[in-house]
Amino acid sequence: MSDLLLDEKVLMQTGVFSNRMEMLNYLLLKAVYEKNTPVGSWILREEISNYGIDLSTATIGRYLKELDYKGFTLLEGNQGRILTQDGKLLLDEIEDNIANVLMRDKLTLDIKITKYDELIDLLNVRQILETEAARLAAINATDSEIELLRESLEIHRTCVEDNQDPTEPALDFHAMIAEVCHNKFIYALLNVLIFEEKRIESDFETLTTRERGGIYVKEHEKITEKIETRESRQAAYLMQNHIQELIDTIKEQAYED
Repeated sequence: MSDLLLDEKVLMQTGVFSNRMEMLNYLLLKAVYEKNTPVGSWILREEISNYGIDLSTATIGRYLKELDYKGFTLLEGNQGRILTQDGKLLLDEIEDNIANVLMRDKLTLDIKITKYDELIDLLNVRQILETEAARLAAINATDSEIELLRESLEIHRTCVEDNQDPTEPALDFHAMIAEVCHNKFIYALLNVLIFEEKRIESDFETLTTRERGGIYVKEHEKITEKIETRESRQAAYLMQNHIQELIDTIKEQAYED
């Protein structure tokens, strides 16, 4: 369990909870766990107040009965509640989700790209992660996931053929590889980077990479083929070269500007 201590407003802004009741249930589970002994409504009322929330003991009692019914808490005689194993698992899951949201938001704040050299730095990180993602995708992706990758490729191809801005579908293709590689850390980090790159590239009036959509579609096709045929080393090699070409293209434009 983490030592997260956030107020009600911040907790709701994470998007982890669909309503206030879910958030209050989380705080009650957390408070019961942290006491490490059977705990009653009066003590829980004091604990909840640390988050700027004022609940009556009667209201807390109603919430606890609902948690009892769902099997997340257990009443031990007249001593108070403890968490069940299911309650501990639920609390762990919620706190992991909150921590992931906070990490994503912090990374997004930390990664502010306004210059070419910073965009190149981002692509250098992407190159490391995506080379491994392509390798793992060739090993781990299921047949149905490869079919989804093919569909993403075709969306990119259609966009290029229709002379539309290919930036978003191209990045969506890379995000799909990150998803089917089945490494949750690579997937999480690449999603932050890809989200940020979409935002930044939209601020550039001109980018040479947008003019090379036809070339990149063909490179995406070759990467997909190697993933499909389970040639992991070749998939990684092609991805590394593909990202390097993006980096070189941005460097050329920066030099010309």
